[in-house]
Order: sequence, then C-alpha cells, then structure tokens
Amino acid sequence: MHKQEILFDMHKLQKQAAYLTFGLMAAASFVYFMIHGMEIYITLTGCTVFLLLTGLGIILHEFLHGIGFICFGKVRLNEVKYGILWKQGVAYAHCQVPIKLRAYRIALLLPVMLTGLIPLLIAYIIGNGMLLTVSVILTAGGIGDWLVFRSLMKYDANQQVLDHPTKVGYFIYTNTSKSEEKEKTT
Repeated sequence: MHKQEILFDMHKLQKQAAYLTFGLMAAASFVYFMIHGMEIYITLTGCTVFLLLTGLGIILHEFLHGIGFICFGKVRLNEVKYGILWKQGVAYAHCQVPIKLRAYRIALLLPVMLTGLIPLLIAYIIGNGMLLTVSVILTAGGIGDWLVFRSLMKYDANQQVLDHPTKVGYFIYTNTSKSEEKEKTT
C-alpha cells in the first residue's frame, strides 16, 4: 500500500476564506434584506453576544470534527487531538489514526453544515441578523475543510486517509505505488 502526502498552503486557505467571507456576507445580506428589510442595530451588548457566539461556534466546529471522527470513523476519544495553532490563528481537531475516506469526508463537512449552513437558514426564517453574520463567518471558516473535501473526491470512499499531524493536509493510502500510477497513465 502506498502512502501519499497531500498538503495545502495555509496562507492561501486564509486568503480564500477572507474572500469567501466577504462574498458570502454580501450575498447572504442581500437575500436577508430582500426578505426582512434593512434595519441594522449595533449595541455593545449585541457586539458582546456576537463575539461569544462566534467563539463558541469555532469551538463547536472543532468539537464536531472530533464527533465525526469518533462516530463515523469509529475511532476512540483518545485518538482525536484538539488544539490551537496560535501563529496561524486556527483551532484544529486532528484524528491520529487512519480512517475510511467516507468517514473522513463526513467529519470534514459536519461542522460547516451544523454551525454554518443550517444556522444561516434559521437566520433567514426567524429574521435574526446576528445569527446570519455568525453563520456566514463559521461557514467561511470551513473553506479549508471544503477544499480538502474537494481534493478527496478523486479517491475511492473505501480508501484510508490520515490527518497530517503537523500541517494542513492528509496522507492518502492507495493500492498502487507512484511508479505503478505512471505506468497506468502511459
């Protein structure tokens, strides 16, 4: 079995997340204002609640990755590591053992769905602009997860994948070596 390292540029991911946040906020706000009208109230209490919700959302995002690894990847609690990379300004959940790609894909997108997209829909339904803003930020914060998910689409769902322990990326385990892959393409 061949182990291939796939890495992503953290600065590029953060830049894409910034663009996505701006684009999502513009599009989501436009839709929100079309439905609920344009009333904006900014208060100190509102700003405090916004910061608390965003912080809790980030923690919940990483916790949900861990839940995905445990529930769908069938790993033990002690095989999931949580932390913060202070220099890069990112929190993480790291699965320390290989799991099936199908489970890894679910664990990648679970937080974006539960902390981003579903709250966005709820914000539209109930007309809550603060929830809209927090959900857009948490959705955009999952851009790295989405890009990793997309990169995995070319692999079979039954293959094994391992979170990279120190970088943004993963190891994919394939049944062929690089030389065998080259032979197949020529």
